[in-house]
Amino acid sequence: MASQDSFRRVLHLLRRNPDYRRLFLATVVSLLGDWFAFVAISGFVTEVTGRPGSAAAVYAASVLPAFLLSPVAGLIADRVDRKRLMVAVDLLRVLPALGLLASLHWRSPVLAITCVALLAALSSFFDPVAEASVPNVVAPEDLSLAQAALGSVWGTMLFIGAAVGGLATIAFGREVSFVLNAATFLLSAGLVWGIRRPLQHHGAPHAEGAWAQLGEVWTLARQSHLTRSLLVTKVGVGLGNGIVGLLPAFAAGRFAAGDVGVGTLLAARGLGALIGPFLGQRWAGDDGRRILFVCGGSMVSYGLAYALLPLAPTLHLAAVCVLLAHLGGGAQWVLSTYGLQVSTPDGMRGRVLGLDFGLATLAVGVSSLAAGGAAEVFGLAAASWGLAGVSLVYGAWWLWWTRRLWRGPVDVLAPAQPRQSG
Repeated sequence: MASQDSFRRVLHLLRRNPDYRRLFLATVVSLLGDWFAFVAISGFVTEVTGRPGSAAAVYAASVLPAFLLSPVAGLIADRVDRKRLMVAVDLLRVLPALGLLASLHWRSPVLAITCVALLAALSSFFDPVAEASVPNVVAPEDLSLAQAALGSVWGTMLFIGAAVGGLATIAFGREVSFVLNAATFLLSAGLVWGIRRPLQHHGAPHAEGAWAQLGEVWTLARQSHLTRSLLVTKVGVGLGNGIVGLLPAFAAGRFAAGDVGVGTLLAARGLGALIGPFLGQRWAGDDGRRILFVCGGSMVSYGLAYALLPLAPTLHLAAVCVLLAHLGGGAQWVLSTYGLQVSTPDGMRGRVLGLDFGLATLAVGVSSLAAGGAAEVFGLAAASWGLAGVSLVYGAWWLWWTRRLWRGPVDVLAPAQPRQSG
């Protein structure tokens, strides 16, 4: 009943708000192509190299560039027209998406990973900018639901794209997946261009110069325990997220299931990321204290669920472990993003969410590289247990560190402004 009610409310929001609908659908189509292609890319690289950690390298290439560029993207998003920026990024993403076809032709895993890294670099100028724009296209009372729905898109498209992508790769070949991925960026650009409302309502940033404007974010984080806490929340799940890069190795090595097995495990991840945001939104609502507690608990549950993965005797039980892990991961991502959206002024939101996205992707990228190396040296099971333990311990520490916020007598979410020093 709760899920049906959330679904009805999302449909109602999409019907009555055309600008949010366009932003929502643009995210849908681009992510569908991304995950549709990721199954083919990871399967191709694993097949050509014959190494269990190679898929983790693909996953690292899909996230690490965002760490380097997301803060820059956030800075640009607070200075230029966000809509034009996202359209330009979509058009540019077509080129490396088509470059994946060349990697197949030359059977070059290096070229494939390079194209994945280029796509990730460009995406760092789209994803956090889209999140920063949500409060500008919906009413304040709709923001929590709108962010939960937009957050669930990632999981929905992973669920559908990975499940269908594994089957389509077998039926039509990997080339079809790459062509469809390129086409989705063109469609996304058209949808974003149709948005009528301005995607920012502020003037120029108060500080002059890029370093000074980035310094405003540092000042805000230093002065606000809430902002600091929310900025490092995603790191807890991210540090254990390298296990996702090992899922193709589990599918191919442990369960001998090939691309279909990869699609099954990634689809389970997507289903968890689809349901998790709505469960988190239902549990926490708009209460900042509950949001913080659910974020911390999600890290712990994420680590516990993935600790069970190496013990799963069948592919389907492994998929259950992945599903349970990402119920927590999906809830945490959306709730921490919503907390930053509400508590950050519009004039700084692009920079704050860019930094948030960058820190999260740094953690995921480092974890993915560590996962690949650990799997080669210690084996899949030991690598998975080590990464799961990191998320579990980080989550327990984070709950202790933020206890005065989530156990406080009043709601902690409120727009913050950095105080001038000196």
